[in-house]
Amino acid sequence: MTSPTPFDVAAKRLRDDAVARLLPAESVPLDQALGRVLAAAVVAPISVPGFANTAMDGYALRTQGRGARVGQSFRCIDLALAGAAGQAIDDAAVCVEIATGAVLPDHADAVVQYELTTRTGDCVTLQADVVSGSNVRGAEDDYARGQLALPAGRIIDAGAIGVLAGFGVGDVLVRRRPRIAVVVTGSELQPAGAALARGQIHDSNSSTLRALLGSVAESLQMIGPLADDRDLLADTLRDTARTHDVLVTTGGASAGRADFIPGLVGELGEISLWKVAMRPGMPFLYGRIGTCAVYGLPGNPVSVFASMLSLVLPALHAMQGRNPVGTQYASLAIAARKSHGRLEWRRGVLASLPDGRRVIRPHPAQGSGMLRGVAESNALFRLDAEVRALGAGQIVEVLPFSV
Repeated sequence: MTSPTPFDVAAKRLRDDAVARLLPAESVPLDQALGRVLAAAVVAPISVPGFANTAMDGYALRTQGRGARVGQSFRCIDLALAGAAGQAIDDAAVCVEIATGAVLPDHADAVVQYELTTRTGDCVTLQADVVSGSNVRGAEDDYARGQLALPAGRIIDAGAIGVLAGFGVGDVLVRRRPRIAVVVTGSELQPAGAALARGQIHDSNSSTLRALLGSVAESLQMIGPLADDRDLLADTLRDTARTHDVLVTTGGASAGRADFIPGLVGELGEISLWKVAMRPGMPFLYGRIGTCAVYGLPGNPVSVFASMLSLVLPALHAMQGRNPVGTQYASLAIAARKSHGRLEWRRGVLASLPDGRRVIRPHPAQGSGMLRGVAESNALFRLDAEVRALGAGQIVEVLPFSV
């Protein structure tokens, strides 16, 4: 029997394979791009702003780089509103009333806000000193034309949407999301709402996986729960793999009499790895049926959750060209111990202290079938294979549930 693959080796293999099979790019309207991954870098097609403008409502002054002093008065000659250019200031003794965002009049080099002035008729008097450059946004302050604005592999969030809209971009090139199917297996599983006979349990894996995969998938087909029937599972895997990029199975991944998934994946395609030296989730399988990537997860609910966060989701992100998320760390709030020689992902509550330090407190419910530990936690933390005990305050790697 082959030894389980070390976790870091398995994780790298999944990521490398996903990168090698990068999903194609497609163009989508900007208003449909939220949450997608940029397929190509975005270079600013225009300068933003394209003209010098004001950051405050007030009066534009020509100080010739010297600033202006309290008590100095100016004659107001014009009103400049956003969307139009005001009259040029050719005389240092005059000013132009100006609205936020309006084009800075020619020769002006400072704006004093209303609150620091008094006005009588057309005469505006300063109530404070004004420094040259005050409240002025220079042309290209945000982006210069030709400047790299957004790198390839970036998730398009609300900030990126705003930048792209500011450039006048109508369509954006993104990676296609994977078409994913989930096959949940287990003769003991019953759907939510069904009455339970002795020995049966409700299927929680379908709902968990739907929640984890919904925002990642182009389409998500949920199949099951299916009985542990070899012929039924063979037909399901074969047919599903033909029409999907990714197939995720739960249950039947170990070496028991009713664990058919490894044998079927080997017959229908190929297995790249089976069993990972991690806990929970050791009977993890990765392979391919045709062009479809297959991730075979154990049936225990916490094993499903930990395997998805630590192995499958990073691979799905890599498949879309998403830039890797940096490793995050926190200090243990209390000591942690284990008695085995495998890497372990445990559940805990991650929090930030007032001084900026991050701490994680292990949850007391750590069994692979105990979803309470997931529901009452917000992160996984890693205990390496060689570790038997870590004291309070020691640093561990953490995987927040929201990435």
